[in-house]
Amino acid sequence: MKIAVIGAGLSGLIAARELQTLGHNVDIFEKSRGRGGRLATKRLDWGAADTGAQYFTARDPRFIQEVEHWCNTGVAALWPFTPHKLIDGQLQPSPDDTLRFVGTPNMNSMAHHLADSLTVNLNIQIEQIDRRDSHWSLVDQKQQAWQGYHWVVLAIPAAQAQKLMPSNTLPIASEESLMKPCWALVLGTAGDVNPEIQGVFGDDVISWVSRLSAKPGRTVPDGCDDLWTLHFSPEWSKSHGKDARERVAAIGADWLSHVLGTELAVEHEYLHFWRYAHLDKDVESTSPKVNPDVNIALIGDWCSGGRVEGAYLSAMDLIARHFK
Repeated sequence: MKIAVIGAGLSGLIAARELQTLGHNVDIFEKSRGRGGRLATKRLDWGAADTGAQYFTARDPRFIQEVEHWCNTGVAALWPFTPHKLIDGQLQPSPDDTLRFVGTPNMNSMAHHLADSLTVNLNIQIEQIDRRDSHWSLVDQKQQAWQGYHWVVLAIPAAQAQKLMPSNTLPIASEESLMKPCWALVLGTAGDVNPEIQGVFGDDVISWVSRLSAKPGRTVPDGCDDLWTLHFSPEWSKSHGKDARERVAAIGADWLSHVLGTELAVEHEYLHFWRYAHLDKDVESTSPKVNPDVNIALIGDWCSGGRVEGAYLSAMDLIARHFK
């Protein structure tokens, strides 16, 4: 069969790989110029920084096996560190037995590895899909038609899928009830920081901090001692929205210096607003959404509990239930 996959994040890439392995002809369409979705690494004049998912864990045997393969091929590695946690305003070690993994040398390395054997059409935004005579046709932003697809797999956020699908194809909750946003701030800093501090669970303003320069395979920009990514909490990000851009860098830099207990000179900064970042904690995990009568499916981390592993499992569950 000829199958269109819309979205080149992890779920879309895994679905495409599995479908291609089964002998199907698969085309992937991605509106941006990169692969990986929120497995995102931003390349800047002064360096590269992970702005999306900061690490991932593996619990399901299928994903454990996949991660082992990635590690063996050099596109992922264990990030061994003891997390710190902000408790009553004080930074304290918070040991756990969680194994955390990262892409190497960047978080999008696994996506590039997967995409090497797939047909990925970048910078193509599909704006319309229609079904006629038992086949799907797609129209992109340049009004070019892509025709003759037996199946369409949407591997994009629910809100984007909602706008794209013909009415009454599949019921989806609104994005406000599914996903929460996140401000991501990257800081290149100069100043001495305890080398044991590599990952921090924060507070209701900044929920997580990664010391990118401590991740396996990373480099530090010239003139900097460290590179950090700060993720503002979903609640803060939602309440302040994109209008907070002018304040995010200053708030984050002050917060980081205060929490670390040392003055840091900020040499570089970069901001990104993730509109669809976190699955709402009150949303129950669901299986991939599929309408087999018209051959359309919805997958993504939001279908399987969030997180990187959820994106993978969503794709694998779709294949197991509807293509094998």
